[in-house]
Amino acid sequence: MNKKISKKKKVSVGVLSFFMIAIATAGLLQYYGSIQQEISVTSPIEVQGLTPDSVDALSGEEIEGETITVINDAPFAVMTTITNDAPEGIDVEYQGTTELSKKEVVFGESEWATLGDPITVEYTVVGDSFNAEVTEPITGYELVYYKDNSDRFNNPATAISITEISENLPYEEDGNADEYDMCEIENYTNCHGAKIWYVPSDAIDGEGNVDWARADEFYFETNLIQYNANGEISVYDTLEINPIYSVDPLFEGTATVTTTIN
Repeated sequence: MNKKISKKKKVSVGVLSFFMIAIATAGLLQYYGSIQQEISVTSPIEVQGLTPDSVDALSGEEIEGETITVINDAPFAVMTTITNDAPEGIDVEYQGTTELSKKEVVFGESEWATLGDPITVEYTVVGDSFNAEVTEPITGYELVYYKDNSDRFNNPATAISITEISENLPYEEDGNADEYDMCEIENYTNCHGAKIWYVPSDAIDGEGNVDWARADEFYFETNLIQYNANGEISVYDTLEINPIYSVDPLFEGTATVTTTIN
């Protein structure tokens, strides 16, 4: 009998302790205050030129569409994906333009001043393969891709012929892909990307080594470019692209091609 009473007392004490803890917990201050913040969100990307006029084409013809302008109002890069719904028989690639210029070459200095009149290069932004051409070619010159190494002045990279490019630009190992911020170094509008140069063919040896003694003959980049076969392009400021439609010789009829900036 005593044992049974003792157990009941223990149970009673246990239950009482539980309720005392519960009451004490309920009285604790849960927080000191709260703040409600209203946030109004707008898209940083504006796209112009998505309602072009109809165009006529012949089977087997290549035609250029109207310029599409992608504007980024944000103070940071925005990744976009450029796609289309072209039917079988019509291929689409997107082309951009950039300017190259001779520069006052001063090794060790961050920003090189441009000299003389620039030349214009048309290049592939999105497409199955990369291509670039100077609109007014100079005899004896060729276009190259120049990717920077780390410590770029003391460890110069080699030049890569445009015809040998088989990857997206910039290459992953290119210092301009993420290491160097060309918005800070050269005041470019595209902070990261690839450098395209126009140089005398005999100023580059068979291994891509550049003859820097002839640097005053080079046309250097004035901004960085990008190429991506899947349409994944970072927009830093403003990107202008022209759709190029290639119609198969066997295609006939009417087609509507929609370009989407995702």
